[in-house]
Amino acid sequence: MKRLWGMIVIFTLALCSLCGCSHSGKKGVEMAEENYTTEGGEEGWIYLPDAAEENPEEKRPLVMVTCAFGENPEEKLESAGWIQQAQEAGLLLLVPKYKTTESYSQTKRIKEILDYAIAHYPVDTNRIYAAGFSNGGGAVGAMTNDYPGIFAGICFMSWMMPLKHLSSPYEVPFQIIQGSEDLTLEMDSGAMRVIDDEVWGIESLMRFNGLLESGEAKDFDKTEYWGYEPDEVETAVIEETTWTFSNYYKEGHTAPLGQLVMIEGGRHELTEQKAFVAWDFLRHYARGENGELIEIE
Repeated sequence: MKRLWGMIVIFTLALCSLCGCSHSGKKGVEMAEENYTTEGGEEGWIYLPDAAEENPEEKRPLVMVTCAFGENPEEKLESAGWIQQAQEAGLLLLVPKYKTTESYSQTKRIKEILDYAIAHYPVDTNRIYAAGFSNGGGAVGAMTNDYPGIFAGICFMSWMMPLKHLSSPYEVPFQIIQGSEDLTLEMDSGAMRVIDDEVWGIESLMRFNGLLESGEAKDFDKTEYWGYEPDEVETAVIEETTWTFSNYYKEGHTAPLGQLVMIEGGRHELTEQKAFVAWDFLRHYARGENGELIEIE
């Protein structure tokens, strides 16, 4: 419980500072955000925090957020809490433009948008992450499936889809944030579970990361919503709502390699709390120069 309660304290402080968060540069210039077009005609939007303007040569973690293109990305990510996380942790935020209903056919487009950001902005290529909400979760899964070595961690919020053809085991830290009133159903036994897309998506990630014992099967009567018994369960009350964290560990790591988060009464929506909880998970991992997974404090 020690790590989680520390998270809650930090989260409370973060909320207190949100209203005072400035999006202006040192000289009164409006904070750096850019729409760009790649040589192939693909479109992306990137956000750079104040720290990137103060130290433009320093390489920074990048979170690709798939949820907001077609709207006002800054406004969307502000209300979802990602702008605050970018400012406080010095993150770059990338929003790619793609056809959100056709995730697997869009991975080359998204990869081109990401490659452009890496070439033109101060991206730490060992610390690239992805967080997707709703259909955006499909894009995160498809990108992980087609380019498993890119991300040091991934987060799905309110939906994911099965990964199609992962074969060779490869560690990709993953988190799923779900509400009990969001794409869940009651079984004949009375136990609750997530919908089929997520059931198979979770299994594919568990197997890909080597987190399942040989022959281990799903049991929703024993472990509601997720089907797989966690190594550890933590609970926290965040803004009067109970969050349950099911953690799955792998030998060689002190942080969870998989984390499944259930929000009591949570619905299909983006919130500041979800962004904070997502970054609190993702920040613990990076990639080494040879693509190996490295745990960081």
